[in-house]
Amino acid sequence: MDWATLSAFAIFVAIMTGTPGPGNLTFMAIGASAGYRTAFPVIIAAELGSLLLNLCVAFGLGQLMARGGLMVNAFKFASMAYMTYLAWRIVQLNIKPKGEVSLPTFWEGLLIHPLSPKTWAMSLVAFTSFFAANGMGLYENAAILTAGFLIGGMISHSVWAMVGVSILKVIGEGALMRGITIAMAIAMLAATAWSLLL
Repeated sequence: MDWATLSAFAIFVAIMTGTPGPGNLTFMAIGASAGYRTAFPVIIAAELGSLLLNLCVAFGLGQLMARGGLMVNAFKFASMAYMTYLAWRIVQLNIKPKGEVSLPTFWEGLLIHPLSPKTWAMSLVAFTSFFAANGMGLYENAAILTAGFLIGGMISHSVWAMVGVSILKVIGEGALMRGITIAMAIAMLAATAWSLLL
């Protein structure tokens, strides 16, 4: 892969992983509700899920998803159902007293990217635009694709979680914080629904 293509891929990753989506909004909400230390293991889990998704795309599952059909419809249903569940978990962190609701787990984080339509779209567009006909081997392409999204995801998820922590420090707990958390959960569902319609 030449330097110009690699640079374009890096810019694509930075923009796509840095913009709002189910993952970033989830980590912002967790950071705002429970702090960065709580968000970090879930971020690691989400990145492992991203790694799995990008490997699947690189080794051919992306072509099956691009064809549409029953598999894509099942994915859309599972995606919306899981993101609705995740939004409810995020809201629970703020509307119930601390200690009455469990914090998001590693296993919940693991499913964020495999069930996120935004992540699938990013990976499919990146693979077809930068890797499909670049003359490199399958394993080399898979390594660059996964490494790019792992680095971009770790940075962006951490930044969004820290933004959440900053919001908590500025406004504290209370009605305004609950309102912001609910707004983030609604935005996450809206981003998921929008991605599914595209």
